[in-house]
Amino acid sequence: MDRNQGRRLSAEEKLRVVVEGRQSGATISEVCRRHQVDHAQFYRWERLARQGSLEALRNGARKAKNGKREEWLMSEVNRMRAVVAELIAENLTLKRGVLV
Repeated sequence: MDRNQGRRLSAEEKLRVVVEGRQSGATISEVCRRHQVDHAQFYRWERLARQGSLEALRNGARKAKNGKREEWLMSEVNRMRAVVAELIAENLTLKRGVLV
């Protein structure tokens, strides 16, 4: 296949090319030639993969932190509901006493 044909690779294929380029004993040039990918494109994919990995790691930590926050907020909501229910019951009791 000619390099200029604009062959499109899926994200998974791009990642496999990047991993192969970094983990195999082959040079980047050999991997690029084998997959008919330009060197600049390889390095662009590598940079994007690294950025995506960092972002995923950051988001994973954020999700865990948000999970604890959500848990705390839900416990606060439940506590407030209990307080409101208690106040409503107390209010009804007082109203009954005044109306009787």
